[in-house]
Formats: sequence, C-alpha cells, structure tokens
Amino acid sequence: MTIKKRHSIFLIIFVVLFLFFLSFYRFYRQPIDNFLSALKNNSYQDASQVNFLLLGLDPRDDLLEKTNTTDTIIFASLKFSPPTLSLVSLPRDLWSYPLAKKINQIYPLSLEKDNSFIFIKDNFSQLLNQNIDHVFIISTQNLIDLVELIGGLDVYLDQAFTDSQFPNPDYIKDPSADLPIYITISFNQGLNHLDSQNVTYFVRSRHSASSAAAGGTDIGRSQRQQILLEALLTKIKSGQIKPQQIVSLYRYFNQNIKTDFSDQQLFSLALRLKKKALSLDLKKIAIPTGENPKTGILYYPGYLYQGQWVFLPQDKEYRSLQQFISDHL
Repeated sequence: MTIKKRHSIFLIIFVVLFLFFLSFYRFYRQPIDNFLSALKNNSYQDASQVNFLLLGLDPRDDLLEKTNTTDTIIFASLKFSPPTLSLVSLPRDLWSYPLAKKINQIYPLSLEKDNSFIFIKDNFSQLLNQNIDHVFIISTQNLIDLVELIGGLDVYLDQAFTDSQFPNPDYIKDPSADLPIYITISFNQGLNHLDSQNVTYFVRSRHSASSAAAGGTDIGRSQRQQILLEALLTKIKSGQIKPQQIVSLYRYFNQNIKTDFSDQQLFSLALRLKKKALSLDLKKIAIPTGENPKTGILYYPGYLYQGQWVFLPQDKEYRSLQQFISDHL
C-alpha cells in the first residue's frame, strides 16, 4: 500500500471518528453541561430532604368520557440521612374546602393558570403543610412505556384478587353493543410479572372486593401503586437495570414526562445520594381512613357531600392529617 493511500485511509477514519464524536457531543451536550453544572453547584448539597408530588393521569377524550383528573396522588419525601423515601397516598376523593372540589380536580384546574406547577404546589402544600419541591405528572401511557423500557417489574401480593368489573379498553375506544362493557382481570398470590399488557390493570383495579384489606376500593388501589414503586426501587437497587436502559429512560423522561424537575436537579440529586441510593429504605405510610371521624383521619361521611362521594378530614383545617404525616415522615 502506498503512502498516499495510507494517508487517504487515515483521513477517512479521522473524518468518520470526528463526525461520530461531533454528533455524540451535540446530542449529549445539554446533559453534559447540566452534569457539570450539578458538580459545580449542587442544588441539594445542604438539603435534609426533598419532597415530590406524583400525579397519575388517565386522560380520557372518548365517546364515553372526557376528563383530566388525577386518580393517583402520591406525596413522596426523600430524606438523605438516613436515606429514606416515604410514600403517602392521598385519596382522590379527599375534599378540598378552599377549592370546594375533590383534590383530583387540582390538576385540571391548574391547566387554566399561568403557571400550573405553582398552582399544584401551593394547593398541596397548604393541604399537607409540607413543602412540595417538584411535581411529576405521569399518564397511563407513560406508565406503560416506562415499564416496557425496563423490561417489566415483579411485584409480590399477599393475596390474589379478581376484578370482574374492570372497564374494557376496547369498549372505551368503541362503545359497540358487540363488546362487553367490563372484562375480568386476575392477579395471583405471590409474585406477579407486570409488563405493558397488564400494568394498568394492576394499578387501576378497584372493584375486586368491597374492602381495601382484600385489595378493593380506591384505598386498595393506592396500596398496589405503592407496591409498584417499591418493586421499581428494588429493581434499581439490585442493578438489574442495564446502562442502555438508563439512557433510554433518560431520553424518555426528557421527551415525555411533564415535570418541573430539571436535568441539573436530577444530576444534583444523584450526586447527593451517590452510593447511599443502594441503601435507600422505602417507607409506605397509610393514612387511617373509614366511616368514623373519631378513628379515621379521613372518613366517608355516609352521605353525599355537595352531591358527591367524598373523603372528609377530621377538621376543616386538615391539622390532624398534617400532624399524622409530619409524625410519620
């Protein structure tokens, strides 16, 4: 091979590599800059805890229903020492006296405001007497996609449940007389694998029984949603999520999740936790509910309140609820 040919081959290789690294840098420039920014000025360096609000959205715009309510509402508080993530599920039917609406209406109301995140944070901060640092709004499709990206999740159930009144997705899309309105879904006692086909059944079912203890009602549904988050944390801590999956999750997060949690804050949180993330403890907090206001911090009054089935707090100022949460975090 002549020297001229060698130089030509070297030049071609150099150009290819240069173009590769240029495209790599262009694609990852913003994440790299945000990571360097987090190294220089960590948003959580002196924080003792960071509070999040997770709103699960099942948007409907079909022939049967049009709604933007959030039926999953989870307050999550991350403490750094010892590393603990506390989860508190709030019933969607909890009544907001200031707004004269259920709290699952806070998100759709926020869409009418100049800054929806500020509206959401202000209302839930007043309700809980806890600062809300960041909000995540996760749609049903987001949940399906995220579970698919990580190869599914294994969840453990203490007891099996069957729901014969789960709304038929096909009927919702096309309410034809040829289709059943409801379908029957089942999950076994023990380990169950969740994927894109059944994860929404798991987190949305509420008609399997008449009590939360048996897996039914909105409260039973909230408990399973916490089980799902626990399974996700277990999978992360076990190292089962591969590097390419992390990259895919990062891209999906940036492109599809509605949040006020920035890249710089994401890297800051990761740098603040470091290896402590592997020893992160999950604390699931259940708010006492029932029909007796003396024993249930939140209770059903036993009648329609302003024409709706609602949960009411023991006191209109929500002091009992706020104290309970403060005591258990």
